[in-house]
Amino acid sequence: MKGHGTRLGILMILILLVCITAIVILGTDTFSIKKITVSGSNAADTNVIINTSNISYGDNIFKINRALVKQRIENSPPYPIVLSILLKLPDEVEIKVQERTPAAIVPYLSSNILIDKTGFIIDIRKQQEEAGSPSVEGVIIQSFTKGYKLKLIESESFKLRVLLNLLESIYKLEVNDILTTINIEDPDNIKLYTRDGIEVFIGQAVDLDKKLGWLRSDAYSELLRQGLKGTLDVSAPGKAVFRPEEQLSEVGD
Repeated sequence: MKGHGTRLGILMILILLVCITAIVILGTDTFSIKKITVSGSNAADTNVIINTSNISYGDNIFKINRALVKQRIENSPPYPIVLSILLKLPDEVEIKVQERTPAAIVPYLSSNILIDKTGFIIDIRKQQEEAGSPSVEGVIIQSFTKGYKLKLIESESFKLRVLLNLLESIYKLEVNDILTTINIEDPDNIKLYTRDGIEVFIGQAVDLDKKLGWLRSDAYSELLRQGLKGTLDVSAPGKAVFRPEEQLSEVGD
């Protein structure tokens, strides 16, 4: 019993020492934040992100709730994605962010809704303003709020999944600069329209790497070189058929 009492006493002393150490650490100026850095942001001033983080110089570094800081930053304009929040002892915080960039425009009444590749609404602008991203046709919007994800009516929610899948491939293959319009009115017969006046039949949003790859092929470049306009059917993976006006010709196998 005496040995048990001794061990219990030692444990209590250790706990007391830990508590005292914690109090000293939380109360000392050694761990007061003196430097806050932000990397990865060009659109927003560094001070804007620091302000929205609610981290202040002089705060104790151990009192920072990183999950809460991430939420604050991502829910405030310009809505960057927080990649990491590093606590560099004794007194520095480093915030790494990734800017959201417009991937498509969804016209609605007199407005243009700018979304990124995840469907997140980055901005809402007047339709008269210059737009550089592909425009989306064939969807019915249920609600839209800047800083949240776009919502389509329930019966068309699957179209949003198709669109996001399509956008991911379009930007992966870097053909976004070629396109003006994405029409997903019929998800089984998706149509793309290029800046060169060519209508591209995609069919379903499957095998997109192969289908969209034609827009970066030598065969497509040759069509442009000849100044041809018409329709390019790539709905069958591995094969493209170009139809100039009423003619029919195979681009490749």
